[in-house]
Amino acid sequence: MNKILILALPFLVFSCKESPKAKETPVTEPVVVEAQKGNLFTNTIEDAHKAPLFLKNEAVSFDLEVSFGGNTILDAKLTQLTDGSKICIVKKDGTKIIFDNKEVFLTPKEAEDPMARFHIFTWSYFFSLPYKLNDKGTIWSEVANKKWGDAKELYTTSKLTFEKGTGDAPDDWYVIYKNPTTNVLEGAAYIVSFGKDVAEAEKEPHAIKYNNFINLDGVPFATNWTFHMWTDAEGYGAQIGEVKLNNIKFTKNLATLFEKTTAAKILEAPKM
Repeated sequence: MNKILILALPFLVFSCKESPKAKETPVTEPVVVEAQKGNLFTNTIEDAHKAPLFLKNEAVSFDLEVSFGGNTILDAKLTQLTDGSKICIVKKDGTKIIFDNKEVFLTPKEAEDPMARFHIFTWSYFFSLPYKLNDKGTIWSEVANKKWGDAKELYTTSKLTFEKGTGDAPDDWYVIYKNPTTNVLEGAAYIVSFGKDVAEAEKEPHAIKYNNFINLDGVPFATNWTFHMWTDAEGYGAQIGEVKLNNIKFTKNLATLFEKTTAAKILEAPKM
């Protein structure tokens, strides 16, 4: 699983048809979820996000603009296989960041982008989150109802942690928020453990809130993501960042897009 690697940003630290509310069965012990298996909480989210429809497509692409602290930190087109195994970001200046399911590389070689590895995994993971909940190495805690900012209803939640060795930052955790009526994943709290221990990271947790859903070929997508401060008691708080998505499209025949060329340089994984 290519789990999100959240670095400290310079300025940071559906239209969907409603489905009946599913009856939740609390999980009394943490559950390690193997690939393609799940529990009631994760499976109802995948159902609401039409996982089979999404995954039957070869690839998906979209334009994204990422802003924090009033500054745009990325303006690019992202294309990925629907299973997230290969990703390509093409920035406005022509710089490409590519993950070919083995390595991350940057082209041209003379390009400099200290956030390249962050970009290639972060935005792809947030986009794919409803389809990544049953990845190998995911561990789920008991289900609980929690406040989600200004939402009038309590949201169904479960905490996600990871087995050691999973992704670039296995000590990260998430609290996933599911809409109590539609079962859509509408938010997630998370910590940034890269470069610090968990205790330090937990002093400043953040949240992503998914907004402005559209329907593309039967699949719901959020076209606006806002980032917020977060507390367990209140859910999301003050906004600190935003991502805008446009021109979401399913696509195919992209074999050459993810190829490493002689003009590329490899970006190594961070030392833990």
